[in-house]
Amino acid sequence: MAESMFPVYGRALLKTLPIGPRTSPELPERSIDRSVPLEPVAYAGFAHVIRQTLGDTVHPGYLHILAFPLSMQLLADPEVPLPMLGMVHIHNRVDMLAPVHLGDVVDYHLELAGPFEHTKGTTIEVRVDAKVDGRPVMSEVSTYLAKGRKLPGAESKAQVPHAEFDAPQPTALWRLDPIIGQRYAQVSGDYNPIHLNGLAAKGFGFPRQIAHGMYTASRALSAMDPRLDAYRWDVSFAKPILLPGTVGYALTEGQRHEASRSAVFDLKSGKPHVLSQVAYLEK
Repeated sequence: MAESMFPVYGRALLKTLPIGPRTSPELPERSIDRSVPLEPVAYAGFAHVIRQTLGDTVHPGYLHILAFPLSMQLLADPEVPLPMLGMVHIHNRVDMLAPVHLGDVVDYHLELAGPFEHTKGTTIEVRVDAKVDGRPVMSEVSTYLAKGRKLPGAESKAQVPHAEFDAPQPTALWRLDPIIGQRYAQVSGDYNPIHLNGLAAKGFGFPRQIAHGMYTASRALSAMDPRLDAYRWDVSFAKPILLPGTVGYALTEGQRHEASRSAVFDLKSGKPHVLSQVAYLEK
């Protein structure tokens, strides 16, 4: 079972209250180190939700969610000059340096980077390094956008370019009911109310609750099913998926089990929800 996020969201909510000035636009020097055992029963629950065939090798999306509560602890720190609530996860990059197996104990190190300038506001990165028995197995960068917020002194950084996207013929249709938000929350610990409650989602500008982005990305990677010892998994998050809803999935480049690209997209508008790429990574 993933670590509960309720205390973190409580701190994030308190952070939005006008109870004192922010002393600096800079990020505090904070890091977290935590060792987490990979428990087969908990992993089986995650694999079931994202339609991953159960095996000994652990899906990188699960390595992400084990570190996710720690990431949110860093972002909810009172000295971080941007509010965690309302931040949008816009991009994720995972370098899988070696396979990780059930029964391993993963040693995580997390720290923040930024803030960075963005055309729509300001971004912060959460950087995660993971080791097993002292050997690096994963490196991850999650990019979060605070829309409409500008900070003096934010660093310039090249943004991930928006690729032109023409919706392909779907090879699969995903029917996503609202219960998927609760099911993913239970296996990930991410109980952000925009994924669980329509009224809460409306408070953040969505007409109804939306699917977790990392649920969609992890399920897409399960469909791509890379069978590589080392690879880079890039994810760009675009249009949120409103629940309930039916979306299209297709492999847009390459072949399953190898380096490839895929898309989850809106069937009516053809606009993308999640674009994923698996690329070869030199060890």
